[in-house]
Amino acid sequence: MSGRLSRPERRALQKQDEHFLRLPLDPGPDPRSMGAHLRHVVRLLQNSRSASPCSDAVAYLTALYERSLPPFEGIACRKGCSHCCTQPVSITAAEAMFVAAALKDRPDRAAALLDYEQLSRTVPAAELGRRYCPLLVEDACSIYAARPLACHSFVSTSLDACIAAFDRGEEPQIPMPADGVNLLYVCRMMLMAALRLVGADDGAYELTPAVAAALNAPDAERRFLAGEYVFAPAGPGERPPPAYDQAIQEMAAFVYPTL
Repeated sequence: MSGRLSRPERRALQKQDEHFLRLPLDPGPDPRSMGAHLRHVVRLLQNSRSASPCSDAVAYLTALYERSLPPFEGIACRKGCSHCCTQPVSITAAEAMFVAAALKDRPDRAAALLDYEQLSRTVPAAELGRRYCPLLVEDACSIYAARPLACHSFVSTSLDACIAAFDRGEEPQIPMPADGVNLLYVCRMMLMAALRLVGADDGAYELTPAVAAALNAPDAERRFLAGEYVFAPAGPGERPPPAYDQAIQEMAAFVYPTL
């Protein structure tokens, strides 16, 4: 699509989108499914009447991820299994806003995260030892519905492999369903494309410092969506590898004329 759409073309596209929005995401070569869902995510981010547009957009994408997954057998993950919750988690700025919004109802966990972030800045990593995510309560995620895409998609078919990697420190060899990993990349790239389309920061950050920055910055989400950089305390945002960056740019370029 090279130019802006006419009004009749927009009406036809809206009808087409209504069809695809009822369906799971199709990550295949036909871009119409991706385009429909990406347009919807952009509109959610642009909704100034929402209390948290980022929460709406990320919640939509994570729900889309879940309903687009093929059925898997032999998943070892269960409630109370938190072996993997000791590793760094890469999230987008929008996901940090989602987590920060969820923590408004969990001031105890917000305080725990801020304490953890302060400790990690003042104590050398070698002295910290093995640290669990500060959002865990009795080995369960306290913000399960708002957990980042990376946490949604990190599933294993072998408990032994997780114990070996995360408890004994052996080389990680976690067997994960390939379709789930591939779908994660597509959804994550769609979120980054949506952020580019609304002019917001699309970098990736480590969960704890990013959420801490979102909690500490006054009016953080409004400023973030207005294009202001509010994540300086979390360090520079990580850019995607060139191949993924090109795919994100192609997604954005496909959708931009239709907005």
